Amino acid sequence: MTGPSVADDPDLSTLVGLFDDDHVRTILAATSAEPLSAAALSDRCDVSTSAVYRRVDRLVDADLLDERTRPRRDGHHDTVYVAALDRFELRVADGELDWTVDRTETDVADELTRLWGKF
Repeated sequence: MTGPSVADDPDLSTLVGLFDDDHVRTILAATSAEPLSAAALSDRCDVSTSAVYRRVDRLVDADLLDERTRPRRDGHHDTVYVAALDRFELRVADGELDWTVDRTETDVADELTRLWGKF
């Protein structure tokens, strides 16, 4: 059995456990189309905001979801989430099990906005 391509990627059991959750799949699909807040994800998943935050935390820890700060004109900021997963592939061939996690490219402007939001 071989592991993921990046040394600090989550192991296969973690990934499969995440993907086994309908709400996790909904969160990843929705945030692949547009950045969404926890409240918006709660509406899409039809679960409480606290349930969304639990899933979002697990996805962020696995580097499958990015947390971004969206500045507002009134000086306040919104936290939104964007899928960082581009593709997950599991291959079984020649007596070997191999998986690949491809992540989306990080936009430099988005990364600067995220860093600025931490100040």
